[in-house]
Amino acid sequence: MDAINETPHLNLRQCGILVLLLIFATAGAQAQDLTGGTDLALASELDANRYSDNASNLEVLYQNGHFNDLESSQDGTLNFISAAQVGYRNGVSIHQVGSGNNVLTQQRGEDNIAAMLQVGLENFILLGQTGFGHSADISQFGITNSALIDQVGNINSVTIYQSGNGLHTAVKQVGTGISTIVNQYD
Repeated sequence: MDAINETPHLNLRQCGILVLLLIFATAGAQAQDLTGGTDLALASELDANRYSDNASNLEVLYQNGHFNDLESSQDGTLNFISAAQVGYRNGVSIHQVGSGNNVLTQQRGEDNIAAMLQVGLENFILLGQTGFGHSADISQFGITNSALIDQVGNINSVTIYQSGNGLHTAVKQVGTGISTIVNQYD
């Protein structure tokens, strides 16, 4: 292995008036358990709503292991991302446009990949991937859409496309080789 492949990778772009970014990346250190008692415990230490100027984007990132990759872009106000990657060769790509969009993602295992796009207002994605070889592709356009995804096992895939307002999807995959496709429009 060469030194380039052993270093976690991060590309990040945020646009807004007040931009805050917290990054913690390690290679080989033990990870703190971020799963806590609730689905939102991953972001329990930080609250984007405490920034009352209505012009902030916030990201909290944690990477541990080798080949972790995250690319993120936020345009708008009050968008929030919390990502924790623990494992080997995990990847996340997130793009948010609008206001009040939130993504919470956690990957544990090997070769898990996720791509997320949110355009609009107050959309929410909660993604958990535990195991090997999962893929998630989530796109949401509109207002107050939500997608809750939990993948446990090996080689599961989910594709979610939501276009409209107030659309909600929850997918739980436990096992091996499960494929789910959800398309919703209003």
